[in-house]
Amino acid sequence: MRILEPEPREAAAFINTNRRRGLIAVFCICGGTYRGRAAAELPVAPYLVVIKPDGTLLVHGSEKATPLVWNPPGSSNMAVLEGGTLLLKSLRPRPSESVVLKMERVLEIALFDAGSSSVRLRGTERDLVDFLVKNMEVVEPGLDVVGVEVPTEAGHIDILAVDGAGEYVVVEVKRDVADHEAVFQLRRYVEAVAKARGRARGILVASDITSSAFHYLREYNLKFVKVKPGELMEKLINKNNCKSSSTDVRR
Repeated sequence: MRILEPEPREAAAFINTNRRRGLIAVFCICGGTYRGRAAAELPVAPYLVVIKPDGTLLVHGSEKATPLVWNPPGSSNMAVLEGGTLLLKSLRPRPSESVVLKMERVLEIALFDAGSSSVRLRGTERDLVDFLVKNMEVVEPGLDVVGVEVPTEAGHIDILAVDGAGEYVVVEVKRDVADHEAVFQLRRYVEAVAKARGRARGILVASDITSSAFHYLREYNLKFVKVKPGELMEKLINKNNCKSSSTDVRR
């Protein structure tokens, strides 16, 4: 998936929606700052910015293999608009380090499925979403699916459903442990749906959550549903195998 010369708002939504789903590459003209154990200024120039699902941020220039500035895994990356200008903010909590990039022009932005060096389950997050759509009782009994990858001003919602009382339910799916960023993301989606459609609430589906995620779920009155992705994906794989076997028999 890639977009050529996106508008700042479109680029921000792309980054915030996909930063945990794969490797994002941004070719842009930008300047920036690094603050932490030292200080550095990036002059305005063309750069390749890489955002990895584990929070790693790399900013490469036109020469050498080593990035000019970076933040390690576990950093929090967020795209925001300030006065119509796209800012990419990367924050590392301990030790405190920050990279702020002011993107004057995004030439191209792309999402890649780069794989993982530590596979924890079979199937992708997309497979898990597909399974849940067909088995919504796992999330909550009585939910009817309205749509998948539903676009909002805050990004694309994994699953949008409606309950028996007519209230919209935003379902955010994480195949691994969800942190506070996932909660913030879910809250933004719920607010966007409430603004556009009416009453809405949110459910975070993941294998587990961090203590900070638990804290913010309670603060924002959001629900958490714990699933075992490995077991769910085994069911999906077995179901698909059964379908294949049935097809072979009919032939």
